[in-house]
Amino acid sequence: MSFGDRLRVARQSAGLTQADLGAATGVSNSYIAHLEKGRRAPTIQIVETLEDRLRLAPGTLEGAEAGSPGSKRRKAQATTLADFERVLMHRESGSGIETVQQLNSIIEDAKHRGRMDLAWLAQRIRLEFEFDAANLPSASGHAAELLAHARKTGDSTLVAIAETKSAVIERYKGSEGEARAHGAAAVASALHDGVASEHRAEALSAAIAAGGPQVEEWAAMLRSIYPSLDGSLRGKTAWVLANVAMHAGQVDDGLAWQKEADQHLTPAGHFRSWVRWPTAAAEVRMDAGVLEGVPELLDAARSRVALAPNPEHKGSLASVQAQYLVATGDRSGAKAVLLDAVEHLDVGPALKGHLRMKLSEVDAAEGDLAEACAAALQAAKLYTEAGALREAQRAFEQWSELQPTG
Repeated sequence: MSFGDRLRVARQSAGLTQADLGAATGVSNSYIAHLEKGRRAPTIQIVETLEDRLRLAPGTLEGAEAGSPGSKRRKAQATTLADFERVLMHRESGSGIETVQQLNSIIEDAKHRGRMDLAWLAQRIRLEFEFDAANLPSASGHAAELLAHARKTGDSTLVAIAETKSAVIERYKGSEGEARAHGAAAVASALHDGVASEHRAEALSAAIAAGGPQVEEWAAMLRSIYPSLDGSLRGKTAWVLANVAMHAGQVDDGLAWQKEADQHLTPAGHFRSWVRWPTAAAEVRMDAGVLEGVPELLDAARSRVALAPNPEHKGSLASVQAQYLVATGDRSGAKAVLLDAVEHLDVGPALKGHLRMKLSEVDAAEGDLAEACAAALQAAKLYTEAGALREAQRAFEQWSELQPTG
């Protein structure tokens, strides 16, 4: 069946005359007649418009004659979008298996086709995959690329998003000054007119986590935005405000904000945050000297982490479980949990370094200085590999302090 025959059948099935279809597409009825009789060849734009007005799936009118440039372009675009949809599904499930390579392909294809909007989204997701896998040097490089892209557009929202991502990554790398600079820049961009409240909340959260003299001011701004937020972002914002309160010694307020976060973080809203939440909440409580509710949070964390394929979640949980065991006087149990994680979890170098540092602390408390020194030195090497230079320096300092004196 030719293009003209397919067009005629589709038009008649829709109950339209040639004049009706011509008026709907902005062309004459005689032009429609010429198309149906094969006397005129349609442009790609006309084909797209006809399919849209007839409510047909893209590529329907070109059918088996898929050798045309328009058909090839549609097929390539559809393939790219389908690949991107699969990436997003992996992203929400917490899985990053072979996804970065796929995103690289999507980015190059999108740039080649002039789809800079799709390229931006793929760059952003790629950065987050690398960050979740604790590949901090790669994530940092991708953040710089995303920020350069955003600055070229001059769009305040895109700049705020890119600065926010950069602040988070630099903080995890241990680059305190860079993290604070990006955090402040994120807030400055997010406060421009037209930037949605959710992006302001994300920027303020990143700036608060990076620290600095404006934290209280930013926290007050975040609290003022909070009522306008909903869903998982409301939960994540409450999470940040809980941390602020806990670190300030305002335990009751911190627990209240944690309760808020728990109410709004759901597996349907944002699966990864829902999985991570009880582990992080337990750690913050213990850092504030509060053991109340920690066993229940750890029970919830174990059940949620079991649903996620990401070993990074399991490594973080092992670290917090060990912290609780130490707090309750079970150092041998803590060491067993940490050794099991180090030996069996395939996690990134940053988290490996963190687990080794915890081992060093437990060994030192047990009086096993040789093991403590070895673990601290391994931690320093792993942090260096991950690009977390501040943490590497701390690990090396711990190793130096544990060395026997002359």
